[in-house]
Amino acid sequence: MIITVTFNPAIDKTAEVDTVQLHGLNRLCNVMQDAGGKGINVSKTIRALQGESIATGFLAGSSGNFIASYLNRHQIQHDFIWIDGTTRTNLKVLDKEMNLTEFNEAGPSVTIEQVEQLLSKILSYVKEDTFIVLSGNVPLGVPTTIYQHMITSIHDKGGHVILDADGELFANGVLSKPEVIKPNKYELMTYFQLTDDTSNEQLISHAQTLLNDKTKLIVVSMGKEGSMFITKKAIWKVDAVNVEAHSSVGAGDAMVAGIAYAMQHAYEIEELIKLAVATSIGAVMTKGTQPADKKVIEQLMQRVTMKKMEV
Repeated sequence: MIITVTFNPAIDKTAEVDTVQLHGLNRLCNVMQDAGGKGINVSKTIRALQGESIATGFLAGSSGNFIASYLNRHQIQHDFIWIDGTTRTNLKVLDKEMNLTEFNEAGPSVTIEQVEQLLSKILSYVKEDTFIVLSGNVPLGVPTTIYQHMITSIHDKGGHVILDADGELFANGVLSKPEVIKPNKYELMTYFQLTDDTSNEQLISHAQTLLNDKTKLIVVSMGKEGSMFITKKAIWKVDAVNVEAHSSVGAGDAMVAGIAYAMQHAYEIEELIKLAVATSIGAVMTKGTQPADKKVIEQLMQRVTMKKMEV
């Protein structure tokens, strides 16, 4: 079973413009609205892979109803906690050069009691074959140690965790040794306080220090540079695949979905890599935060190339 956790879901409104005009009028085109938030995006992609997951977290108000209805229409299981306020709406604007400008709302605040209620709900699902995806930011009122606390509790029940977070949520979360960590290059460089002239080899060396008895895989997404998959035994450098891009929004979430799906189905590492990269590329090819169809993903898997280096 895969459980995706989204503390701060959103209606993701995506739009396009030729060039973003600061201090001026921007006329948007190709405007789309999707149920969003990182964990929800993961569940959407798992569904596209014809897999099953349960999406959970916090929803509120009419925007929350929109997200719940969206998940129902797409036959994605969900079990959210409803709180006061209104789930946020985020605006993401892409220019013709595929540069992304985001305007993200803060979202409603939650209490510590509600956080504990969510953790109890998650733990009620956890078994030894359960994979929990913890991803994205958290609302006002939630401590930055929350993922660290949740990972420890999930491990105590025999579950497995994939962590996709940044800042203090990431720094604290890795202390509890999630099975998989998926930062992007910028997030990893920020964590280790590295400068822009840091080589990929140096970045790998730093990333390897996060591997331990529980953390077995670190996946670093690097945009146009491709990605790196790091284990104790080997490192795979994966080339970027040239496709016609429509939106980079949700590409990292799609990669996490591929990882979770592959781990649930006990894929060998190189097949896991192909699926994770293909799902990410597929997301880039769609508009908004929609995942690619499974057939497209399977075709893209055949185009994934990688170089393995023994440690």
